[in-house]
Amino acid sequence: MIYKVYDYLESNKKTISFAESCTGGSLSSSISKIPGASKIFIGSIVSYTKYSKKNILQIKESEINKYSSVSQEITIKMAESVKEKFNTDYSIAITGNAGPTVDFKDTKIGDCFIAILSNNEIFCQKFHFNCSREDFIKAATNSTFQLFFDKIIKQ
Repeated sequence: MIYKVYDYLESNKKTISFAESCTGGSLSSSISKIPGASKIFIGSIVSYTKYSKKNILQIKESEINKYSSVSQEITIKMAESVKEKFNTDYSIAITGNAGPTVDFKDTKIGDCFIAILSNNEIFCQKFHFNCSREDFIKAATNSTFQLFFDKIIKQ
């Protein structure tokens, strides 16, 4: 699926950026393995902690405390921030609980939110992956590119 996303972005001369939390750079690593990725992939921010979400992505601590780091609201804010910072046509943000613990009582291990932002649309979807930490990262990465395909390319 990653190659379909790459081909779509390249053929349409569009760019993308990522704000990654639970995947720890897996989205960025996946796309940067493709020769010519620099034509479409501008950059990413791995904002793994509340600190980096607050200080690098400029998400208010009060909003993180209100909604939790693993929420639709914060995922959308991550996507908005990284899109603005890198000035890309699309941005993707992902946050979740890979386990073995959670930071907020209203979230569960395996919960994951993925947001995709374009110049005129935003999609955010919740997923739940019941698997090991390593498989969670793989499933979240694959689901991200599949969601981009379903919501952006297939339209």
